[in-house]
Amino acid sequence: MARALTGYLYLVPVAVCLGGTIVFPILKAMHMSLYHHVLFKPQEYGFIGLGNYSALLRDATFWLTLWNSFVWVFGSVSLQFLGGFAAALLLHQSFRGRAFVRTVTLLPWIVPGVVVALVWEWLYQPNYGVINDVLLRLGVLRDRVAWLSDPGLAMGAVIATNVWRGVPFFAIMLLAGLQAIPDELYEAARVDGAPVTRRFWHITLPLLRPIVIVATATRIIWTFNYADLIFVMTGGGPANATQITSTYTLLMAYANLDFGYAATLSVVLLVVMLVFTVLYLRVTRGIESVT
Repeated sequence: MARALTGYLYLVPVAVCLGGTIVFPILKAMHMSLYHHVLFKPQEYGFIGLGNYSALLRDATFWLTLWNSFVWVFGSVSLQFLGGFAAALLLHQSFRGRAFVRTVTLLPWIVPGVVVALVWEWLYQPNYGVINDVLLRLGVLRDRVAWLSDPGLAMGAVIATNVWRGVPFFAIMLLAGLQAIPDELYEAARVDGAPVTRRFWHITLPLLRPIVIVATATRIIWTFNYADLIFVMTGGGPANATQITSTYTLLMAYANLDFGYAATLSVVLLVVMLVFTVLYLRVTRGIESVT
C-alpha cells in the first residue's frame, strides 16, 4: 500500500504540470467561449451561452478557413511524405559524403519557422525575388509573378514552403525505420529471385507502416495547428485565400481583440483534432493487428 502511494506521489508533479499547462487552458478557453469578451468593449462583457458558437456557424469566413485548413494540411503532408520517403531511400544507400548530406537534410527542420517564412517571402518577392529571376532567365515565365499576392497562387506558394521545411521530418523518421529492417530479409528475397519492386512492396512498406502512420498523424496535427508560416508570409491573405482556422483564431484574438470568439474557434479546433485522433487510433489498431 505504501509503495503504491509512493508511486502516486511521484506522479503529482506531472499531474500539476499537465493540469496547469494543458487542462486549465482548455477549460479556460471553453469558459471564455461562452462570454462576449471584446477587450475594447468592456461594457458589453457578459455571459451569452452558445452565442459565439451560433455566430460561428453563420460565419462564412470560418467555413472558408476550415476548407483552407484541409487543403493546407493535405497538400503539405502528402508532399512532405513523398519527398521525405524519397530522401530516406536515397540517404539509406551507401555513397561518399552520406553523413554530410544527412546533416544538410536536417537544416530546413532546424531553422525556426519564422526565419523560414521571412526567407521564402523574400524568395517569392515579385520585383527582386530569386524565384522570379531564375524562372525568367530559364524562359519559364515571361512576366514577373506576385506569388503571395495572387489568390490563385498564394496557397500553393505557402504549401511549397511548408513542404520544403517538413520533408526532413519524414526523411529522418523513415530513415530510422529503414535502418531497423534486417538485411537478412532482403538477402532472402534476392535469393528467391524477388525483384526490387517486390522487395519494396512486400518488405519495406509493411515494416515501415507503423512508422508511416505515427509520423503522418503527428505531422497532420502539427500542420493543422501551425500558423507561423502563413501568419508571417501572407497574414491569411490575399482575400483570405491562405487564411486557415489557426491564423483566423490569432486574427480574432490579437487584431480584433475578440477573445470570446477566438476561444470559440480554439475549442472547435480542439474538437476537430479530437475527432481525428479517435479515427487515427482506430486505424492504428487495425493496422497493428494486421502487421
